[in-house]
Amino acid sequence: MKVLWARERASVREVQDDLNKFAGPVAYSTVQTLLNIMEDKKGLVRHVVEGRTFVYIPKKSSERTIRELTQRFVDRVFDGALDRVMVALLDSKAPTADELTRLRQMIDDAQSQVSYSETRPEATEGSIS
Repeated sequence: MKVLWARERASVREVQDDLNKFAGPVAYSTVQTLLNIMEDKKGLVRHVVEGRTFVYIPKKSSERTIRELTQRFVDRVFDGALDRVMVALLDSKAPTADELTRLRQMIDDAQSQVSYSETRPEATEGSIS
C-alpha cells in the first residue's frame, strides 16, 4: 500500500521494483497475488487496464485506510480496549522521551475533548449553538 500511496498508481512490475529496492527481493507473482487480494477480498485498491497492463490505484487515502484498519484491529484483537492496545505497544518497544511527550499530549488532548463533550449543554430546539 505504501508504494501505491506514494506513486498514486502503479503496475505490478512498478510495485515489485520499489519493493525490491526498499524491502528486499520479492517475486512478481507474489506482488500480483497480494494486489489481487487487496482488490478482491480487502477492497483496498482497484485497477484499470492500460494496454495489457493492470495499473492499481488505492481506493482511499493512507490516513483513512490506516484509521479504518486500526479500528478493525483494535476491535478484533483487543475487543476495543484502548488501554490494552497501549500496554501491548509499550511492552513491544520502549518509547523515546519525545514519543512519550507526544503521547502525553495526545492523551491530554483526548481528555480535553471528552471533558468538553461531557460538560457541554445539549442543544435544544430554538437555542443558538
